Amino acid sequence: MSLDMGIWVAGLVTLAILSHVWKENPFYRIAEHLYVGISAGHAVVMAWGNIRDTAVKPLAEEGQLVWIIPIVLGVLLYARYFKGVAWIARFPVAVMVGIGTGVAVRGAIHGDFVQQISATISVGSVNDILLLVFVIASLSYFFFSRTIKGPVAAIPQLGRVVLMVAFGAAFGTTVMGRMALLIGRIQFVLGDWLGVMK
Repeated sequence: MSLDMGIWVAGLVTLAILSHVWKENPFYRIAEHLYVGISAGHAVVMAWGNIRDTAVKPLAEEGQLVWIIPIVLGVLLYARYFKGVAWIARFPVAVMVGIGTGVAVRGAIHGDFVQQISATISVGSVNDILLLVFVIASLSYFFFSRTIKGPVAAIPQLGRVVLMVAFGAAFGTTVMGRMALLIGRIQFVLGDWLGVMK
């Protein structure tokens, strides 16, 4: 059995969270509130550290005056809490939405379309050929403009099977990931905390 206080706290919180399997109880609620509170506190500390390291230090120590713009825009976000000047907060929100949209559109076009299309059409092995056939079959399943008849109708049906297998594999991966987390916590409780298991 461990004598480390941190391991004891982690073990007790683990048991409190796992007690939710039986039913919701005060121990689970305490652990849940601890998790939310610690996460919020961690987010505040990390946010302040980012502001200090990326804006305040370069402005104060290195004289990079360009950082005044994001600092002023960040402060203007709080104008929404004051009557009469709440409209000023629209300007930093507009800047954030514009920059976010530009970055997201460029990333989506490059990452979701160009890279995936180039990876799909590169044929060098049997696996690549199967991938190309399955992608075409899956896309043909969503072709609704005209009814597909005859021998070609087997392609959308293959696409449906491929989609079902892919969704099943994704669900199975999710379940196995959760099981791996549970096994890790049980190993922690029985091994690191109680010392029952090596």
